[in-house]
This record gives sequence, structure tokens and C-alpha cells, in this order.
Amino acid sequence: MLAFLRRRWFLLCITIVIACGVYAGHEGSQETLSQVRQFIRPSWLTAIVLFLMSLSLNSEHLLSSIRKPGPLFLSLATNIVLLPLIAWALLPLQLTPDFQIGLIIMACVPCTLCGASVWTRRGGGNDGVSLMVTMITNGACFLTVPFWILLITSREIEFDRVQMVTKLFYAAMLPVVVGQILRLNKRIKQFADRITSRLGTVALVFVLFMVLLAAVQTGYGIQTSEVGISLAAVVVVWISCIMVHVGGFFTNLLLGKAFRFHPRDRIASAIAGSQKTLPIAVFVATDASMFGNAGIPSAVFPLLMFHTSQFFIDTILADRHREKYMEFLEPEPVEVEPQPVSACEQ
Repeated sequence: MLAFLRRRWFLLCITIVIACGVYAGHEGSQETLSQVRQFIRPSWLTAIVLFLMSLSLNSEHLLSSIRKPGPLFLSLATNIVLLPLIAWALLPLQLTPDFQIGLIIMACVPCTLCGASVWTRRGGGNDGVSLMVTMITNGACFLTVPFWILLITSREIEFDRVQMVTKLFYAAMLPVVVGQILRLNKRIKQFADRITSRLGTVALVFVLFMVLLAAVQTGYGIQTSEVGISLAAVVVVWISCIMVHVGGFFTNLLLGKAFRFHPRDRIASAIAGSQKTLPIAVFVATDASMFGNAGIPSAVFPLLMFHTSQFFIDTILADRHREKYMEFLEPEPVEVEPQPVSACEQ
């Protein structure tokens, strides 16, 4: 039981935070939401989370993905192009305008900073591919996210495009670049590598604060919504989120097999290509200067659905892939000179 809690603590916490946040927002008032917004600043939290995760990214394995760029290009095409197109095709099925915007935002944001590498390793994949996809998509999101939102919404949503690009640059790209620059210092790199798991834990705690804000805003949006959010609308958008993620994953996996990529590269490309990050998505959906005037308080709901679902799904898919290709994924044995056995070891 303790081992299960250690592995799944974040999923359990995010479930509790979502439930409590939605309830608090639904039963609270505008003053409650304002107080939460004053305490939780999405732009600052996003920058902190991305900086911590960038500082823990070991970029030394990136050369392996550059030498054979096929899986990298396929993963980038899946993450930046295919997933937004799948979400675009599913928009007519949505029963609530807020959920349409939320689905668009989630499909347009970059790859997860820590999730892609964690689940790639779990599936026995090439970590260099997932790291490179992570860095490129997060570095370019200040351009790709506004482009897709503008294209898909056909200018029907009013938002400051220049301000969105500027804020995403400072909150998303700059922290990633600064984190990697600091890793050039040998002492900082060694220190960051020693506490990688702790950095990841701290980053996830900050993510929970962002999820809390999103959940409270969702609850308040449900309370004040004139249209109302039906159970059918929730089911449809949740299934749509799963279709976007699974559709991107298996399309990438099949194309990787057709191109005869190594199993390690196939699973890395599929996971990094189909995963999406929550901090930037929540930042885009909750920042008042971006969508505050558009009236989409429940747009964060699909973000939470997508993020939670992808980790449950990828756990199953990564484990099945490793079992299927175990003979290819097992590391080659390394010859080690025999060492004298101490008395206590005997």
C-alpha cells in the first residue's frame, strides 16, 4: 500500500484537490475566487515549475536523438500539428462552448516537462527523444499556442495576441532556457542531478496549487453559468480528451513501426508526441489578460481531465510496450571485473 502511494501520490492528490476546489468554488462567492487568485499567481508558478523541471533535465542524452532525427521529427509533428487537428475535428461534438476552448488549449500546449521522460523510461524508451521534444515544444510554445488558438477559433475569441506571446515567452520559454544555461556550470549540474527527484516533487506541489486555482474557478463557473454544465457535456469532453491523446499516441506508434524505428525510439516518440503539459495550459486558461474578457470560466475542466487521464493511460501503454519488446529493451550486459567478497556480504 505504501509503495502504491509513493508511486501514485500525485494522481491521488490531484484528484482530491480537484474535488475540493470545485466544491469550494461552487459553494463560494466572487470574493472567494478573488482571494484564491491573489494567493496563486499562474504566471509566477508556471515560471517556477518550468525552471525547476528544466534544471533537472539531463540534456547530455540529446545527441542520440539528433544523430537519428526521424523519431524526433515524428514526435514534434504529432505534438504540434496532429493533436490540435484531432481536437479541432472533435469541436462540433462538444455541448458547452467553455469545453470547446478548454479542449483547444489543451491540444495546443507543449509536451510535459517531466511526464514524457518519466513514462518514456518506464516503457524502456529513448530518453533523448523525449528530452528534445520537451525542450523544443516548450521553447516554441509562445508562438505555437497563439497560432493554433487564432487559427481554430477563426478570430471569434477576443484576446490580446501580443500579450499572450509576450507572457508565454517570459513564463514558459525563458525559465527553460535559464535552467539549461545554469546546468552548464558543473557544480550546479551535479547538485541538480543529486536532487532531481526532489526538484520534481517541489514542481509537482506548485502544479497542485495551479490545479486548485483552476478547480475553484471551474466550480464558480458552474455556479454562475447561465447555460449550465450537464453530465453529458462532461462525458463527451472527457471522451474527446482521451481520443486526442490515444489517437496521437497510436498514430505515432504505427507510423514509427512503418518507418522501422527501433522500439525504444517508437515508444519515446509516441509518449512525448501525445502528452501535454498542465501548467502552461492552466496559465493560458486562467490568466485574466488572455481570456478573462471572453467569459470561459469552465475552460479549465478539460485541462484537468486530459492531464489526469494521460498519466493513467500511459502507465498501461508503457508497461505493455516494455513487456512486448523486453528482449529489445533490456540493457546489454556489461562485463565487470570480479571484486573480493567481504565477510559481511558472505
